[in-house]
Amino acid sequence: MERHYYTYLIKDEFANHYFGRESVMFKLFQDYHWTNLTPQQYQMTEKQIQYITKPIPMLHMHQRLKMNLSNIDYTQLDHIYRLSLPKAKGYATCMMKEQMIEIVASGDYESETIFFEVLRKVSPCFLAMDFGAQRYGWLNPVKERNFV
Repeated sequence: MERHYYTYLIKDEFANHYFGRESVMFKLFQDYHWTNLTPQQYQMTEKQIQYITKPIPMLHMHQRLKMNLSNIDYTQLDHIYRLSLPKAKGYATCMMKEQMIEIVASGDYESETIFFEVLRKVSPCFLAMDFGAQRYGWLNPVKERNFV
């Protein structure tokens, strides 16, 4: 079965605020991607998402991906990276866009984990969501701050 992740880079203050309450963010993004909203609702949801997310640092991501995928069989076409695990265990495709990264994977979970490991090294504030499987979470859990 194919897994499809929408991965957003959340602004630090929102990542800290919603740590432990990711379901609220998941619902917002799910409405945006998977629900038939009226044009007005869609616009409002889109503005909320733009407000809480940061653009993907494309140049930095390309550098990190190339550095970390050097020992792995992968192909690149512009902003799309595709890797295959040995012995046909699985594959994953990473598509970088300005506001999000989509990762589509099949087979062994190791295939998407390779991309997730690169992303979590870039920032602790990446939130990955698989709407079909109702799964979501931080790639690198944000540490909750304790103020004294």
